[in-house]
Amino acid sequence: MLVLALVPALGLLAAGTWIWSDSLDRINALGPWDRVAESGREVFEAAATAAETDPVLASALERHREELSGSLLLARRWTFLRDRAISVLPLVALVFGVVLAGVSFLAARRVARELARPIRELVGWIELIAREEPLPPPRPTERREVAEVRALRGAFRAAANELSAARRRALQAERVRVWGEMARRVAHEMKNPLTPMRLALHRLARSQGEGGTGEEAIAVIAEEVGRLEELAQQFSQLGRPPEGPRSAVDLRELLAGLLETDVAPPVTTELDAPDGLPLVDGYYDALLRLFRNLIQNAVEAMEGCEGERRVTVRIRGLGNDGGEGSGWVEVRIADRGRGLPEGAEDRIFEPDFTTKSRGTGLGLTLVRQAVVAHGGTIEAVRPAAGGAEFVVRLPVQREQETAKILRPER
Repeated sequence: MLVLALVPALGLLAAGTWIWSDSLDRINALGPWDRVAESGREVFEAAATAAETDPVLASALERHREELSGSLLLARRWTFLRDRAISVLPLVALVFGVVLAGVSFLAARRVARELARPIRELVGWIELIAREEPLPPPRPTERREVAEVRALRGAFRAAANELSAARRRALQAERVRVWGEMARRVAHEMKNPLTPMRLALHRLARSQGEGGTGEEAIAVIAEEVGRLEELAQQFSQLGRPPEGPRSAVDLRELLAGLLETDVAPPVTTELDAPDGLPLVDGYYDALLRLFRNLIQNAVEAMEGCEGERRVTVRIRGLGNDGGEGSGWVEVRIADRGRGLPEGAEDRIFEPDFTTKSRGTGLGLTLVRQAVVAHGGTIEAVRPAAGGAEFVVRLPVQREQETAKILRPER
């Protein structure tokens, strides 16, 4: 930057010095006045005799001599100044060049610092990203930076968010994989004794007969065996992708059926779903278990709560940008129960986290597993009015596939 500033400036300075020096050299004021003085002397000598007898001529000659002497003296002074200027001009040009070089150096240094400062800061950001530490929040001074630096800061922040989300997804996937592997082994070991236990229980119940003293104990054992079988089934499903072919699923019809069959009084239901919702491309059984689990959780969360017990389901079509459209279908399932513990919005989907006294912590893990298998997202929300709300977003059935399903080829 210093070279780019100095080379043109010094080139112009050298050219200007040469032009000015050459111009002064060409402006020779003493030469013409010397010739005028010589011709005037000849005139004075020729008119000296006539001036002795003519007073008017003598007065004119004297006045002309004084004017000529004054002009010749002024010309000699200008010639002296020209010679001095020519001798001093290189020194002046040198001093001006040094001053210009100093100013250019200071300006270039300041500009270089202003350009290097955000670069050094961005290098530090790379180290923060590598250590998985958060980046500094935007500052008001960033608006005064050049557009390229602002764009680079925005790209770094977006990359940091994407990397953080990718790490979380990878951690969740690895955790589910490990839990799934362990759960399948546990389920396998549990199913082996459960089958003979169920048969032995059935024989014991037949031998005991109705009204026996051990009928209550047999009922308790049967209930617990059923619970163990359900737990083993959940364990076996953890980490396993949905089975069967994909199809177009009408979420409005599916959820309306679940609210009618899985919710009993005194709990009331509300379904808010517009007509013409797009179909979802997915596995029907997996989606049925997914929403059944969420609705049952909402009903169980309101047990023992005072006031109206209501499960609200709202379905909307979303575009790819999050606005109204047909890129996604959003389902919101809300209850008026005790709500989620503070800070549990993310942990509630982990396999080893539960808010129930007798819960296994696998229900919502299986829900998220099903949502991810469909390419969707799920999040838990704590509404300001209380209770809990789960938001599920699923991609819709593509138009060409929907048309093929509704109008299959013959």
